Amino acid sequence: MLYKAGLGLVVLSALGCSQGIDTSAVENADMTKSNNSSAKVTPVIVTPADKSDVKAKLSQQGLFDAKLIVEQTAAQPMKVTLQYTNNQSHGVPLMFNSGMTADLWLMDATGNKVWAWSNEMMFTQAIRETVMPAGKTQNVKFSIAADVASSVGKGYYLKAIFAGRATESKTPAMATVLYKF
Repeated sequence: MLYKAGLGLVVLSALGCSQGIDTSAVENADMTKSNNSSAKVTPVIVTPADKSDVKAKLSQQGLFDAKLIVEQTAAQPMKVTLQYTNNQSHGVPLMFNSGMTADLWLMDATGNKVWAWSNEMMFTQAIRETVMPAGKTQNVKFSIAADVASSVGKGYYLKAIFAGRATESKTPAMATVLYKF
């Protein structure tokens, strides 16, 4: 009897712990990418056509659709929201190496990092795992101080970087989103 119970554990461990999620659609979603876990994804670069106070860009090169929303008013901190949605038909298991969900960088026209949101923050160093349910949308909000925002000029851009890694897919959870001013 003890032998049969032990055999069941061996079979379960050999199958893996996928929490009943069908990953075949995710694994076959983009066969043109390399088969290693650090697949390169070209960032989405946008130059907004209108100069309204609220601007957004949608990125659809990872498992999640990502929308970078920028609200800018004179002499006020710039408000930026990274909104991402799981449009997969199943939940996506994610692993984060710290308490940071995403980071935001301000880059100048030559590609040098001028400011990073994470430089002003502290994060736990604990690994955390979560599942992003199908159809769910989540937001990460950033604020860029007025003195930093006032230095933004032609050619500057924001770079939103998702810190989570999809654990059951070789496709990145989210492509880096660039927003050109």
